[in-house]
Amino acid sequence: MAKLVLVNSGRDYEYGVHEPLHLLVLAAYASKKGHKVAIADQIAGEDIFKKIKKLNPDFVGITGTTAVINEAYEISDWCRKNGFKTILGGVHVTVMPEEGLEHADYVVKGEGEEALIKIIEGKTKERIVTGNPITDLDKLPKINRDLIDTKYYQKGKDRNPGTHLHFVPPNTKLNSVLFTRGCPFNCIFCHNSWRGLKVRFHSAKRMIEELKELETKYGTEAVFFMDDDLLCHKPRIVEFCKLFIKEKLKIVWGCQSRVTMVNEDLLKLLKKANCKQITFGLEAGSQRILSMLKNDATTIEQNKKAVKLVKDAKILSCGSFMIGSPGETEDEIMQTKKFIIENDLDGFGATVTTPFPGTKLWEMCKKKKVIPQKIDWKNFNLNKLTFALTEISQKRMEGIKKEFLNLALKRNPGMSPKSILKISIKHPKKAIIRVIENPKSIITILKRLTNF
Repeated sequence: MAKLVLVNSGRDYEYGVHEPLHLLVLAAYASKKGHKVAIADQIAGEDIFKKIKKLNPDFVGITGTTAVINEAYEISDWCRKNGFKTILGGVHVTVMPEEGLEHADYVVKGEGEEALIKIIEGKTKERIVTGNPITDLDKLPKINRDLIDTKYYQKGKDRNPGTHLHFVPPNTKLNSVLFTRGCPFNCIFCHNSWRGLKVRFHSAKRMIEELKELETKYGTEAVFFMDDDLLCHKPRIVEFCKLFIKEKLKIVWGCQSRVTMVNEDLLKLLKKANCKQITFGLEAGSQRILSMLKNDATTIEQNKKAVKLVKDAKILSCGSFMIGSPGETEDEIMQTKKFIIENDLDGFGATVTTPFPGTKLWEMCKKKKVIPQKIDWKNFNLNKLTFALTEISQKRMEGIKKEFLNLALKRNPGMSPKSILKISIKHPKKAIIRVIENPKSIITILKRLTNF
């Protein structure tokens, strides 16, 4: 039996809205194999270095998205200096395993369950271990949320009122769930564009079981489905909704989907099953840019129709957009702004187009030789201009970002400076701790305040 600590890395409080579901699955899988597992959650404010020293594990497994990979590397370096064997995993090191090996004893490429077990049980001599995808998700053991501070995450909307969770009222116990792996589509900015994995699903029955446990054990009142596209398999979502109604669950929920997945009949069923929000990846108001980002898979007219269908069903209709895509003109960005206004979206987010390593967009940027030699991965947070993809000046792009933020404010009062200050006053101790641990976080807050 090995002792294992899994680390959720990152210091920015804005990442603390959703639980580290991937780590909870890994923990459940390793526990079922007989290993002793704990989770150290830096994002939730834990002193992870103190916890690791106290638990004295045989291995420390660390994950981090591109935006927080610097923190993951920092933790891994510290662990190695203190005599702990380290394993790095996640999408970033899957694409850049050699970079990961500069900071860790092992790197896991791909899905981590089987690879993690091989490493901690000494069944491989390789330092880069590729994990096989899990084909039947229902065979994975149930996660144990007691390994993390569930109450911390249940207050995620109150700490971060400017999030995409428009359907969640204040003081509502919120949790996140994930019932699929992969996405059937091929957007150039997403890691699914290079993985080539089939979409896999938990059964509707398994979904209901987890929601029932959340409601009865944790008092959960709202849930957000983290799935890339919850509605992509219609028979399964129909079965889920019917079971949800039959079990008389009270949880309200929101999800993400593609505009081609909704119709009137399905929306009526979703509404009856307490669906309160659907967020679409609408991406752009320019058909040229949309076609590039989505590989000609959707049209502006389909986007308009889906938004209207959802609004007519009395479900919040929200969208995510990208600005500053390769070759995008200012006029095309303004077409996106016009789309948001004319279609009266209930909520939206507009992020800066970011070429994450391994994606088709990344490869496109490499061919155009716009990727600099030195990259600071912390800038890959969807809010900063990582490097110029358009002819629009950086100063003007900053102005455009402010225009979109102001527009978002009208649809989400929780993003106002007043609300941000209110949250800081309500949780002064946590706010002070965050600033002490990460002084740069105050810059993030001040920038948000001055954006309005």
